[in-house]
Amino acid sequence: MLPLVSIIVPVYNVEKYLQQCVDSLVSQTYQNIEILLIDDGSKDNSGQMCNQFSEQYTNVMSFHKKNSGLGLTRNFGLERINGDYVTFVDSDDYLRQDAIQKLVDGLGDGQNDTVIGGFTKITDDGKELYIETYPEEVINNGLVYSRLFNRMLGSSPDRHDSIKPSVWNALYSVKIIQEHNLHFVSERELISEDIVWDSDYYRYSQSAKIISEPTYYYRYNPNSLSQTYNTDRFEKSIYFYKHMTCKMSNTEIAQEAKLRLIRYLFICVRSAFSQSAIMPFRESQKSIKKMCSNLELQQAIDEYPINRLGFKQRIFIMMVKYKWTFCLTFLSKQNLM
Repeated sequence: MLPLVSIIVPVYNVEKYLQQCVDSLVSQTYQNIEILLIDDGSKDNSGQMCNQFSEQYTNVMSFHKKNSGLGLTRNFGLERINGDYVTFVDSDDYLRQDAIQKLVDGLGDGQNDTVIGGFTKITDDGKELYIETYPEEVINNGLVYSRLFNRMLGSSPDRHDSIKPSVWNALYSVKIIQEHNLHFVSERELISEDIVWDSDYYRYSQSAKIISEPTYYYRYNPNSLSQTYNTDRFEKSIYFYKHMTCKMSNTEIAQEAKLRLIRYLFICVRSAFSQSAIMPFRESQKSIKKMCSNLELQQAIDEYPINRLGFKQRIFIMMVKYKWTFCLTFLSKQNLM
């Protein structure tokens, strides 16, 4: 019997994109699916569109709730699914027509409990920016956490071997989720809530398959939280780093996890510097100086094998370590960060 796949779609003010998203779901070649559209307090016509889709398609359900953010809206959906497996789709994105079929094929008739696919990054109007795929691989024999999840924390010091931790390109076992009462944290509490979810889920996965197919279309949104200037994003990045290093400290991958988390922190710092470029030069320099002076960041630099990084990365980290704020500000202003 074909497994039932639940697709959870949090919806918030996406009337421009929702039709394309739902069209891609209801036209999947794999038909044993249920689609949960969860309106998270939208202020545009998204909520009404959800109702129209549920009236039009028998396997589409429409729900409405007060606004609480992406993570908690996914939890709302998890409490209402009937499927054997679940995946998540952001409502401004869409799937390739055979996406669910490719993910289900990766289960291998139940031999694997989790499947991860690649994705295509597109512009707002659908133009391809790049395709990210991973070599096809099955990880089992108790190695899922140490050989797969650890790569979701970031790259190792001397190579780019990370896997994007986003939950929207994966198929998860509902049995694992329910047996261990797994849930998302709010992105308003912890940035990168998907990594937190993965850190819980993959502890229990017994056999996961990576497929090389880019089954998901991820829309780059320059106005998203991760792309726009946020005055406390640096502080949230530091908080996330401290939270995750603490969480990983009692696991078998503690040492490697910390190195990968530090490298991910460096990426967050670089992004925070770049975002500060919208301010006047002196204000930007003052902000960068404050970030460079952060004790957790300086300690992370001291604990990291910087000599294993590439030349440009080493230079950047050394400038942060020695607080060369004028150079850092100039580079951020020139979009050279």
